[in-house]
Amino acid sequence: MEKLILIKLGGSVISDVKRANTPRIKLIDRLVKEIKQGGKNAKVVVGHGSGSFGHIPAHEYELQKGIRNKKSLVGASVTQEIAGRLHAIVLKSMVNNGVNALSFRPSAGGVASEGKLVEWNIDPLQKALERGFIPLTMGDVVIDLKKGICVIPTEEALEYLAARLKPHKVIIGGDIDGVFTANPMIYKDAKLITKIDSSNIGEAMKGAGASLKVDVTGGMASKLSYLYCISKRYKTTCEIVNATVPGRLRDAMLDKKVIGTMIEA
Repeated sequence: MEKLILIKLGGSVISDVKRANTPRIKLIDRLVKEIKQGGKNAKVVVGHGSGSFGHIPAHEYELQKGIRNKKSLVGASVTQEIAGRLHAIVLKSMVNNGVNALSFRPSAGGVASEGKLVEWNIDPLQKALERGFIPLTMGDVVIDLKKGICVIPTEEALEYLAARLKPHKVIIGGDIDGVFTANPMIYKDAKLITKIDSSNIGEAMKGAGASLKVDVTGGMASKLSYLYCISKRYKTTCEIVNATVPGRLRDAMLDKKVIGTMIEA
């Protein structure tokens, strides 16, 4: 049976977070090629963040608070449209580089409650996998039973998929080497935590902290929390690697030893 790998391409990797709505086309193309190389003997599902596309309007309209007024409805539509632009760019890169991708956004058939996906018909996604496609998903604006709407992070979509697809590995491709003992952008003595399990998850969560970027879905601490839960609940290895370094994502897909943080709860 072919192994299954779930991958997230971080929004801060595939977009320039300092410039609104600015994709990193060359980097996206390179990562798509690595996914193609690393997935030759595996089934793959790819998700991506919104970076300087979706996070900025989501923050501006305070979508994390749900529907509060008519402005919230405007914000949800605007955010989804802008986030969709980056999704289309990633999909186009996959097609142009010979990757047979099909799009499966959580907003199509997905329902959340307090920011947690509780329904999402993934039967078409599973059938696409069986037929040799690489499903492409993303963090998205979805209907929320309690708040009206919410923004779910890509990790939430991947956790939902992990519960049902039981992947061999979940890989997060970010813009730093992994989880550090402190924020490496501020503290020069911060050290990379190469492995996280039940013995050091508390310490690792303290070091992860919050993101310095505009990110309505939380920073590294939120990502680590999702990955630890995925690893513990579904007996899956999770790995955080620096996708801006050529070859790292591909090698992680091939189970080669790379610089990064391995999570085995």
